[in-house]
This record gives sequence, structure tokens and C-alpha cells, in this order.
Amino acid sequence: MNSESELKYSLTAKEFKTLKKHLSSFAHDSKRQINHYFDSVNLNLKRKKIGLRIRITKKKAPILTVKFPKPHKTPNLAALKVRYEYEEPISNQDAQRVLRGGKGIHDLKATPVRILKQKVAQKYLDQLVKLGTLKNHRTTYKYTHGLILELDQFTYFGKTFHELEIETSKPNQADLKIRELFRNLKIKYRPEKQSKLARFLKEWKIKKA
Repeated sequence: MNSESELKYSLTAKEFKTLKKHLSSFAHDSKRQINHYFDSVNLNLKRKKIGLRIRITKKKAPILTVKFPKPHKTPNLAALKVRYEYEEPISNQDAQRVLRGGKGIHDLKATPVRILKQKVAQKYLDQLVKLGTLKNHRTTYKYTHGLILELDQFTYFGKTFHELEIETSKPNQADLKIRELFRNLKIKYRPEKQSKLARFLKEWKIKKA
């Protein structure tokens, strides 16, 4: 199985600017991502802790992704998220047909859909719709000790949030480096316990009520 192991830290807007300024001397590149999230209106995927999205990035093929939790051996590290992740490029034509409602996302011929069908009954797959969009501006930095830092500023439902993400196979060591970095910059250490999708869905439920 494919999996991802990442650390997440919440930032204020001021802390985001401080960190961005500090990291500006490191090699980096930026990109804008548009994440379209899918579930039934009854949130059947959420109940199974499954995330489903299409990500659009300029000059790249759209990426279809399905994620769900993977048990891990460091439960006391609050910033750590470990998940099974399956993703595959799809054509722009298929992405646009799905986003416009002309084709069901579960009808795509792709590995994430095959995995999804193993975990979700067909009657629930038939109910999948696009719930909304999260727009993210991500800057990726080649930091010291081989760490790759992803600094995100993202918006959904008119609200803006900031966070730092690090994909790593050595989360404890990486977390120590981030604690040191935050301490030096006087940034409060806030492990983010929820994924972007979880926070998006929380706001979606408020808007829907």
C-alpha cells in the first residue's frame, strides 16, 4: 500500500509572514493548488474516514486522490498524520466532466477509484457530489537536514488559514527541528490535529445548516 507520513503545524498570519521571511534564503518554489472535495451530502465517506479529491495545479495534469488513516506507532506525536494515499493523474477532459457534473467521479478508470470501490458500497458511490473547493498557495523549501518544508496559505468559504507541513519518514527527528525553529523565531508550537479536509467539512456543515 502507498502511504504518507506528514507533520502539520498551525500558524497565525503574523507567524506565517515571519516564517516565510526566514525561509526566503532557502531554495524554494511556489504553486497554486485548487482542491475539489467529494462526498455524499450525508458525508458517508467522512464516516469511514475517507477523503476524496481532485487537485488542479497549473501546467500539470489533474490528480485524483483517495486517503484513509493508517495505524502508526507514534500516537503521542500530535502533529503527525499517517495515511494510506492513492493518487493518479487524470485527463483534463475527465476532470472537467466530473467537476461540471457530466460524469460521476466513481466512473473514472483510475486506481483511487478501484480502492474506493473496495471500501464503499455502490449505493454510496452513486451519491458522491462535489462539496466545495479549497484554494491553496504552497511554497516548498529545501531546508536544512534534508527537510522539505511546505508553507501553505489556503482559503475556503471566504476564510484564510496558514500552516506548515512536512512529509517525513522520521517524524520525531523532524518535529524536534521544527520545535527548535519555532523557538528561535518566537512562533508558538501548535500541532495541527485535523487535516485540511476535516476542517473544510466542519465549515461545510455549518454553511449547510
